[in-house]
Amino acid sequence: MPRKKQALPTISKTGRTAVTTKKTKNASAAAKKKKKGAAATKSKKATAKKTKISPPETESDSDSTPATNNVILMQPRMKRKERIVDPSNPADAALIAAATKAGTDIYDSDAEDLPNGALKGVKKRHLFRNVNWGPAASDLTNDSEFPADPGFTQFVPGRWERQSDGTVADQKRKLLVKLTNKYGRKRIFCNPPPADWSSQEAITALNKRTVQQIRRCTGVRYRGVVTPYVEEERVWIRDNLRDGRPVGTWAEFVKAFNGRFRGKMSAGAVEPRPERTKPSLSKEVERFGQFYSKGLVPVLTGVA
Repeated sequence: MPRKKQALPTISKTGRTAVTTKKTKNASAAAKKKKKGAAATKSKKATAKKTKISPPETESDSDSTPATNNVILMQPRMKRKERIVDPSNPADAALIAAATKAGTDIYDSDAEDLPNGALKGVKKRHLFRNVNWGPAASDLTNDSEFPADPGFTQFVPGRWERQSDGTVADQKRKLLVKLTNKYGRKRIFCNPPPADWSSQEAITALNKRTVQQIRRCTGVRYRGVVTPYVEEERVWIRDNLRDGRPVGTWAEFVKAFNGRFRGKMSAGAVEPRPERTKPSLSKEVERFGQFYSKGLVPVLTGVA
């Protein structure tokens, strides 16, 4: 029976004797592959540690992104109408005169805007300015400005916002959202300022965008105070339902409702009516279906 051939020893350049076999070649190749993979992993980790400064993320109409740490914060602490400042009111005008405006370190309010079409990730671009951001928009040096669970009080119409201590603050400062995300990296979002600070449509879009940025990066969710429907709105809903369903499509129903009420004052309301979404209206119809299906208007005392 013929014997198996043994690998002959070879002399390496260092003068040492080495036995070259198929097994050692495979082991050597595996070691090289492992080393290469480890180097690639190390490179990826190094890249991931870089701090990211971001423009506004693309907005979504859905609020279904899951929260990772399931933290829910109720906002705001003061009622919306209490935080609105009226520059035409002498008392409020005096507060504004005594307050400090946010400076050009954020952006120069008086500078000429960039082309509006260059705004990325922003819906309703015509409502916002495209500004040249100042050094504060890229300043990463102050760790205290990058919390892992950032607080946020929603924007209100007008450049100024009343504080709980009776002073007023420039909402321009809130346009820069600085936080530490769930991976431990610092993030800065630069949200374009409204072209008209008194525009409720722009303020609503700005609030939605900011809340989404915080939720996606940290898992912190903000649940705003829900504005209840008033009788006039519920009468309209009843009149535009048939057997508990919209006469047309839901999209037509929502558009018609907002065209009738959004931004307008209604009887029994203390503020202009907000824009309603399909989930909001469908929940209202479902919640009081026993009334609407019978052609009745829900009349509830002390219940939103």
